Amino acid sequence: MPNPSQTSHLRIIGGIWRGRKVSFKPSPGLRPTPDRVRETLFNWLQGKVSGRRSLELFAGSGILSLEALSRGAEASTLVDTAKTQTQHFQTICSAFQIESAQCQVHVQDAFKLIQTKPVKPYHLIFVDPPFDTDRYLDIVPSLLKNDFLASDGFVYLEAPSADVIAKVAQQGLTLYRQKRAGQVHYALLTR
Repeated sequence: MPNPSQTSHLRIIGGIWRGRKVSFKPSPGLRPTPDRVRETLFNWLQGKVSGRRSLELFAGSGILSLEALSRGAEASTLVDTAKTQTQHFQTICSAFQIESAQCQVHVQDAFKLIQTKPVKPYHLIFVDPPFDTDRYLDIVPSLLKNDFLASDGFVYLEAPSADVIAKVAQQGLTLYRQKRAGQVHYALLTR
């Protein structure tokens, strides 16, 4: 079990903040996306991040949003139920001098948030729920029904198995790319 007083670090791997370290507090169930997975993901997204809007559901450390902002994303919205994580992420935004309009942080259940239409759709939606959830198949239908995903947008998904990714991909999206790193299966889906 993680020590609550312990601090861990992640490194931003690309963009204007490349090499900069980001701290986070380990907590049960928190699995920040590893460096090599983020590098692969953003290689897949090459040329598709700058000027785009991103949404990070189940944000945890918020590292995917920071990677997107580092690469020129117009704005990023982070959603997580853990108040300590979201407050810490707001501190990181201040340290990086990210304006509040460019980075919005919500302490909210992601499953509830996606039940209402956003002001504008997102081009990049990062979905990395706790692996023990049984609600993977609830996510994409809500995102599509409520116009969260832009017509040229992508959904990034981390899951405990390739079977989960295959089932999610059959819900109105197309599997663009897929890979595995250790116990993490990850994929990029599009319309």
